[in-house]
Formats: sequence, C-alpha cells, structure tokens
Amino acid sequence: MHTINLNPVGIVKNNFDNPTAFNEIKAQPSTIIIYNEFAEALTNIDEVKYLDIVFNFHLSNNNALAHTTHFGDFRGVFASRSPFRPNLIGVTSVKLISREGNQLVVEGLDALNNTPVLDIKSSDTSLWPENNNATQLQKELLKKRPRMEIEKLIAKNDLETLMIKAAQIHGHFCPGLAMGIMAATYAMRELEAQSDGMEDLLAITETNNCMADGVQYITGCTFGNNALIFHDYGKTAFTLTHRDGNGIRVAAKPESQKVIRQKFTGFNQLFDELVAEQNHDPEKVALYKKAAIERSFGTLKLPFNDLFKVENVETDIPRYAPIKNSVYCSVCGESIMEGKELIVDEKIFCIPCRRYNK
Repeated sequence: MHTINLNPVGIVKNNFDNPTAFNEIKAQPSTIIIYNEFAEALTNIDEVKYLDIVFNFHLSNNNALAHTTHFGDFRGVFASRSPFRPNLIGVTSVKLISREGNQLVVEGLDALNNTPVLDIKSSDTSLWPENNNATQLQKELLKKRPRMEIEKLIAKNDLETLMIKAAQIHGHFCPGLAMGIMAATYAMRELEAQSDGMEDLLAITETNNCMADGVQYITGCTFGNNALIFHDYGKTAFTLTHRDGNGIRVAAKPESQKVIRQKFTGFNQLFDELVAEQNHDPEKVALYKKAAIERSFGTLKLPFNDLFKVENVETDIPRYAPIKNSVYCSVCGESIMEGKELIVDEKIFCIPCRRYNK
C-alpha cells in the first residue's frame, strides 16, 4: 500500500474548538481561509452556489471501521458520515454565502475551528431537490429518518419555518402555537434531544390548548407514540425529559400574555368578536386571520426570556406502554383494546354498544 501525501489548501475558522453536535456546528456560518498559493483556484467561485468541502478530521484519533451512529444505527464507516475513518477525511456540501479575497463564508459546514481544508469542489446538484419538491433521494433519506428536516430546522433555530410546518397539523396560526414552537425548540436544543417515537424522549404537557400542538410537532412526542403525557393542570407549560427523568420544564411567565397583547393591540378586539362572540362576518374573519398571522409570527421574535421561565427538573417516568391483545364486541364485532371492554352476562361489549343496548 503506497502513501498519499496531502497538503492543506486552507483552514476553517469558526467558534467551535471542541467536538460538538454536528447540527449545532452546521447551524452557524464558518469562514474558510484559502492560502495565498491557491488563490487562483478561487477564480469565479462567486458564481457557484454550493460547494463540497473536503477536510481532515484533525482531532480524531479513532479509526474504527464500524460503530453506532449518532442516530442509533450500527454501520460501517463507509455507510455513515462518522469522523472516525481510515483516512480521517470528511466531505460536506455547503452553501457559499459570500467571498472576500481569499476568505469564503459558508453555511452548513460541520468542521471544527482550525480544521485543515484539503480541497474544494463545485457540488454535483443533479440529484438535489428542484423547486423544493422531494427527489427520490430525499424520500429514501426520510424513510430512514422521518424527522430529518425538522431536526435541521431545530438546529438552525428556524422558528418561522417550524411554525409554518406545525400549522399544517394545527390548522391556523396563533400565539399559542408560537409559544409551543418557542418552548419546545428551546428545550430540544438545550437537551440536544432527538425523537424516534420509541418513548425514550418524553414530553409532559400541562395544557391541551394550542401550545400542545407546537410541542408535539417539535419534539416528536405524540399521543399516538405514547411519548406525550398530558397533565390537565391548565398551565401553559411543558417538560421535556429523557427516560432517566432528568429534564427541563418551560413555563409561560405570568406576564407573558400581557407582553404579547401590548405588542399586538389590534388582535384582541377581533378575537373577542370572532371567537368569544362567534361573529363570523366574512370581512371580520379576513381581518382576524391577517391579525393572527402578524401576532403569531411576531410572537416568535419576542425575547424568549420575556415570555418563559426555565428550570431543571427530575420527573417520575411511567413504564413503557404495554402491548395489549384485542377482544371483540359481541354486538358490533369491532376489535377493542383488552382492558377497555365491558363484560356483562359473560358477553363482551364495547362501551358504545353497551351504552345503547342495556
């Protein structure tokens, strides 16, 4: 086996000196300083939107050929993006933000500060999405990691896009949804948490109002995957915790509603007319929807600490949800989760059938 000698063409500069979650690094811009002897290679690079950065994992000393990935899969390094590689070479596609002389400011690079850059190439975008429509490649990635796009938005703290996507299940924009987005995104970033819907990450919501939909979307903890726990306390608050019970609780400050109302005054009267008094005049509805959008997205821009308080908590965690058998109603024949049936005179009833067949 012959030796290949590589000479760096530049160096990475950013605020990450030590190994950090790759999503956090990618969310911040990095500067690549190209050495003077390679300056000519930058000719017309301003015309290129996406670049492949080839670099050296200079702080890695582990060359294991297979390992458990960040997402819990056991793979060989040729089937992953692990920094633990035979030749310690990394490749990341980035977006070129700007160039000033020999310095390139890029977005999406997951290399640490002072990382040696070995090469830069124009990205092959032929398999990339066009007009934001998912390509087959994207679909295959999403089949393996359905929350991949949400995770990226959380890492970038892109609250506005997360709000738009969360509204697809919530149905409308409102300050309550905005507060759920803000609180849950903060908690996910603080705990460096990810959810695969397997009950290892749990969200405990203290309300079933609009905030809860934001919490479900951001955390991936839902009623359907048994990772969302509902305490009917009527409080705009929720707790995010791992199964060890150590988590953080994010709660609205008592003055939070006043802060929002004073910032967006025109919304309150419209809310009272349309929602409280059920006056659905078309012109009023149009004005209400416009005001709701302005107030909702405006809430996202308010200082987090003006709206929320945060505390570290230890929580009693329930056991994993049990798997139960099905039984069948003697009247309608439909299946019932075992334990939810009613047995009368040795006959099995579902609750609706027993209610109407007494």
